[in-house]
Amino acid sequence: MQSTTDKILTTAMECFFQHGYGTSNISMVSRYAGISRVTIHKQFKSKEVLFRAVVEQHFQQNNILIDRYNVSEENFWPETNTLIIQRCEGLFNDVSSSLIRADLLHAGQEFCKDLIEKEENLIKKSIQTRIEKEVAAKRLNLSKVKLSAEALAEALHFAPFGITVSVSAQNNIAFVNNLMAIFKAATSPDSP
Repeated sequence: MQSTTDKILTTAMECFFQHGYGTSNISMVSRYAGISRVTIHKQFKSKEVLFRAVVEQHFQQNNILIDRYNVSEENFWPETNTLIIQRCEGLFNDVSSSLIRADLLHAGQEFCKDLIEKEENLIKKSIQTRIEKEVAAKRLNLSKVKLSAEALAEALHFAPFGITVSVSAQNNIAFVNNLMAIFKAATSPDSP
């Protein structure tokens, strides 16, 4: 059975996704969830706090995937490609309206900047650690691209970042796959 907090967060996410940040409010969440506004206000003092909680919950769920990535000994490139695609899919990709998605992305930048930066640093550090392991095992060569493990991790993380914030309905997975293929070829220990 879903806890009251989980029900509030699930319903809030549904309201934000259907109506956008600007239109959604605690009264709407209360009506949809069948939970009093007083109960919601006791846990979440404002719409901004509720929105941050929705975003934070999403990041916590994604951190399970990052934890698996960190300890994995599998092939670096396919796993990194999967991690980047999951990152690019983001929280708001299921929103069908590009206007609502743009509204949510703006709200995320305005109210969740610290959460986003923390998540980005976690992902970059995870990729950097995996790169360092690959270099140590001589499965990756950074000398040809003249990048440190930190710089390559940042490039891998941010190069497809436009997909995350794009309001385009276009499928950009092929772009990420092509980008990963270029990085892989450039850092291969066997390439000339």
